[in-house]
Amino acid sequence: MISQRLWWQMPLRIIQFNLQLKDAPLMDAEKIACESEEMGANVITINAGGIAAWYPSKVKFHHVNEYMPDGRDILREILDACHARNIKVIARFDFAMAEDYIYHQNPQWFARKPDGSLISRGNDRPGLWRRLYLTCINNGFQNEEVGLAVINEILDNYNDVDGIFWNGGYSTPCWCGVCQEKYLKKYGKQIPEQASDFESDWLASCNTECTQKYWDLMRTKAPDKLFTRYYFPFKLDLGSNMTLPADNINERSKTGNMLCTEAQDVLSLGQKNLPEWSEPAIRMKMGRTIEELPSPIGIIHTCPGMDWRHVGLPVPEFLYWSAQVKANGGAHWSTLTGFCDTIEDKRILDGVTRLNRMIKKVEDDMDEAKCVSQVLLLCDDGTYVQGWADGLLSNHIEFDMMTHYQFDLEKMKRYPVVVIPKGFAFPEEAGRLFEEYVAGGGHLVVEGTSGTELSPILHLLGVEGQVVCSEQMVATYQRIEPAGNVLRTKLGETNLVPLRGRIGLCVPKSDVEIYATWVPPFAPADSVGAPPERASLPAAQTQVPLCLISKFKNGKVMYLPYEPGRLFKEYGIDDFCLLIGAYIDIMLGEKKQLEVDAPHGVQISAFKKDNLYLLHFVNGVGQRPLKENIPCHNIKFSLKLESNQQVKDVSARISGQVVSYEVSNGILKVKLAELGVWDMVRVELIP
Repeated sequence: MISQRLWWQMPLRIIQFNLQLKDAPLMDAEKIACESEEMGANVITINAGGIAAWYPSKVKFHHVNEYMPDGRDILREILDACHARNIKVIARFDFAMAEDYIYHQNPQWFARKPDGSLISRGNDRPGLWRRLYLTCINNGFQNEEVGLAVINEILDNYNDVDGIFWNGGYSTPCWCGVCQEKYLKKYGKQIPEQASDFESDWLASCNTECTQKYWDLMRTKAPDKLFTRYYFPFKLDLGSNMTLPADNINERSKTGNMLCTEAQDVLSLGQKNLPEWSEPAIRMKMGRTIEELPSPIGIIHTCPGMDWRHVGLPVPEFLYWSAQVKANGGAHWSTLTGFCDTIEDKRILDGVTRLNRMIKKVEDDMDEAKCVSQVLLLCDDGTYVQGWADGLLSNHIEFDMMTHYQFDLEKMKRYPVVVIPKGFAFPEEAGRLFEEYVAGGGHLVVEGTSGTELSPILHLLGVEGQVVCSEQMVATYQRIEPAGNVLRTKLGETNLVPLRGRIGLCVPKSDVEIYATWVPPFAPADSVGAPPERASLPAAQTQVPLCLISKFKNGKVMYLPYEPGRLFKEYGIDDFCLLIGAYIDIMLGEKKQLEVDAPHGVQISAFKKDNLYLLHFVNGVGQRPLKENIPCHNIKFSLKLESNQQVKDVSARISGQVVSYEVSNGILKVKLAELGVWDMVRVELIP
């Protein structure tokens, strides 16, 4: 049977060559296509137009690369050479900047500062380069005059281009006349002089309006071609005291047919500012929330920062970072500066090749597989949710995600446990909907320190009256109560766990279970170390709960009136991690399907397709940035089988090693003798 799916709905291994203008005369399309195939790509992304055209464009003010030799059409050469090897080609466009001579002819197209001056890029760049100015997303260059005209030209003259990558992630803050008028009309007030004072949806709405024009053009002229759409799932710091809110992924998905996101491993920020170890995994989980689109694309820059873009990431770090994309259901996209002949750090080329070989071993099994999760993590902008996400990953607990604007009771009912982190923006009728979820047998885990923020579900928390937020505290603890002995099975022999920050002061109802209580500070911050003779706890025990479980009809609610997610994210202490795992274990109870015995640095993800379970193990053990991929030994997991399910075979698809396993009382127990960078254990059931 011939598949009816389009090429971009199939498994993808993408390599992007970020071409430099001076690369043009050095390029041999046949050689590039051959080397792309050897590196394992079935798709390449290549510069086509925008700041510079890599073909003889006839669109006025579309600057043609002056280094492209007369008579050459590099885009056509690449298309022909790659298609001869069955490699698809995505054409890249970026209209966010333009050369200064275009400004002199069309000054109205360009972004302005509040004082009316231009916004330039790279004024001090060495070399004989013309100056670049930022263009305005609400003006002609990014719209009908150039941008849309260029895409029209491509679709007319290069109709074998397989897809369009419009590098349009965000609008540049701009105070030109068009933006001033548009802001006044939209909000009924003058545009602020500080970008940090913009209305929160201003820049995103401008970007969406512009992108909509490109999407309308694509749907009209080339509905079957790929058109990617960026998403940024968490707050984005633009500098200058300006932070953009997290993207509305639902809205982003309406102006493209595939989502993509960049999880940059920017090591040049320094060891104290390393990106979160789980960032690619979480971005893929967020992208998968749009079930109507194919798996999202995870774009991974192979350099340790754009200031070091001419060298590669350490290969062990690149492999671990990149493996998270496919292991979490995404399509991997490697970006390189230049092409193989101009890339001097050949080590990263070997890394990309190794990664694509691993992806190829699992992609057929993973094609259209669905994640197997028992936990749903509700989320907003990432302030608290990232701590929960890291805690769940560190405890090898598979989870899916759902934002407040995606809230869907029927989807929520798929999961026996739902986690509500502090700061979640409750949608309309949240109280009724959560009540129905719990009444039907669902289990809620709720984090929060204020009755005001939790007001929609306050009646479900098992407390009397209000929840009052405390002051900021140090030198304080939580005490494990006798009912919370199950927590000690995770923590070991301790009665106290560190605590810092605010708590929600509340009175539990008489019929709730108290697992942990608050221990007040023994000293102010300036005297915790001296004198030790006065370090005694003034109140070693209180009745103020920090973990309580109440029943509501057929379900349960665990209320945590402190900030476990933030504590783990901020301090990384093992106790904070273990507690997050214990909370989920308590709420899943006998329903828990998957148990994993592996170091914290190993990420797991689980998928199912037909009669297959597919379990990924990504090895991030070691101090980052990883200098070597340290093998882990004797990774164990147990999988609770459904009634009448029988195991046919268990295999390690990437390493090819023999996997030992046994089935006892309906539980499959598996041991993976050695885990290198990444492996996928394939459990095949008898149909």
